[in-house]
Amino acid sequence: MSLWQTRLTCCGIRRRTLATSQGGRTPHLGHQPQFQKRKSQVEALMFDHDPVVPLEDIPIDTFDIFGAGGHYRLDWPRLNIQAEVSHFNRERDSSLSAEVEFRSQRPSANASGHVLRRRVNLSNPSAPYVKSLTEEDESLGWKHIVDQLCVAATDAYRTGAPETELVGQIKASPEGHWLIRPLVQIGHPTLIYGEGSSGKSWLGQYLSVLVHEGINASGLEVSQARVLYLDWETDLNEIGSRLAMIRKGLGLPERTETGIWYKYMTQGLSSDVSVVRKIVQDRNIQFVVCDSLGSACMGEPESAEVVLKLFGAIRSLGVTSLCIDHTNKSDVLFGSVYKRNASRLVYHVKKSQREQDVEFEMAMFHEKANNSRLIHPMGWNLQFDNVGGMATFTRRDVKHTRLESEMTVKERIKNYLEESIGAQSVADIAEALGKGTTHISKELSDNKDMFRVVSKGFYENIRSESEEWAARSIPIPPPGATEWEV
Repeated sequence: MSLWQTRLTCCGIRRRTLATSQGGRTPHLGHQPQFQKRKSQVEALMFDHDPVVPLEDIPIDTFDIFGAGGHYRLDWPRLNIQAEVSHFNRERDSSLSAEVEFRSQRPSANASGHVLRRRVNLSNPSAPYVKSLTEEDESLGWKHIVDQLCVAATDAYRTGAPETELVGQIKASPEGHWLIRPLVQIGHPTLIYGEGSSGKSWLGQYLSVLVHEGINASGLEVSQARVLYLDWETDLNEIGSRLAMIRKGLGLPERTETGIWYKYMTQGLSSDVSVVRKIVQDRNIQFVVCDSLGSACMGEPESAEVVLKLFGAIRSLGVTSLCIDHTNKSDVLFGSVYKRNASRLVYHVKKSQREQDVEFEMAMFHEKANNSRLIHPMGWNLQFDNVGGMATFTRRDVKHTRLESEMTVKERIKNYLEESIGAQSVADIAEALGKGTTHISKELSDNKDMFRVVSKGFYENIRSESEEWAARSIPIPPPGATEWEV
């Protein structure tokens, strides 16, 4: 079982509850009030894997509960009814309410199987609600069933994920576990942000295709996973056509279905999280792309409360996520600092495109990493073939693109020295980079692990052991050559 599948399993809840009989008597529980009997059994009889029991041997009012994080499904196998419980809310009087939908496969049910959907006070379900259910099917003891549902759903919601003892048996991995190495770590949110039309969404869609297919491409090591694309920006037609273009650029066969699940979003994620969580559970989703984060907030993105609520909703899905966001007028991440704080990795995307070009260059600048090292800027070229309906991504070294000037000064100095013959003076470096000599001198002095003085005022890069070895090695002669070129 893969790591993200394990995560989904351990975050879920599956319980079989041997509840009271219709007569109100429960064996082995003394003479407690009926409500307390059921609650005690819900708490006591929770276990992860049920034994296989013939249906006829199961008490008639036994039920199973599945789900996690505020979306639960209850199933009464002997009664042929099910219930979905979602959209939990704490009311002003501190009571807990949720949206409850009952469905039925009983002979008396209608063709759709729908019975009733209402918002129910789980702390004190109303008599009119029970009466409405009874009017739909008089053959069932609905008060008892509703009591079972309220107790089980409330306990599951309050309990959340079970506590786990840390025993030191998880394999250490300083670099983290990767869904897309070195961009996206399993089980955590990665944030990429940039100006509008900087290629962020194209990149998110490209990574979605790689993950769904499990393809290593462009120097990325990718694990296969099922993908859900949550879209607040465009529509199904645009995303679908882009995915088709990307697939063609990767040389993948044309298909009427990409296998990537898509949802057009109109509400904030925290408001719609129960619906999204059900999709994640039903479709076995392991990778979710949120495009874009500002719209997913559906509130003031400068508000810490709004942003923390959003990331709480993302966390409750129990999946790996890629969040796409925008910059403000100053070209910095828009909104609360908690966007950056709540993300495991953060990349700033910048783009360069000239008029009439059928391609553009973009670069990802790594700004935050919790469990891994910051990587060098990663460059991309995206070329469009509108006639052939194809979009092709190609990795580029940023120093060979028009975005080279966006790199840090120390990175630009390193690139310049790599391209130069012999050590270079501070004045030469400053002139080549368009910076003052004072600025260059400070960068050289502050980064003694990258640069060394060869003679007064002249510097060269400090090479790693592998770079030194490569510089001293003799190239292998081409086929057909009769002697080594030294």
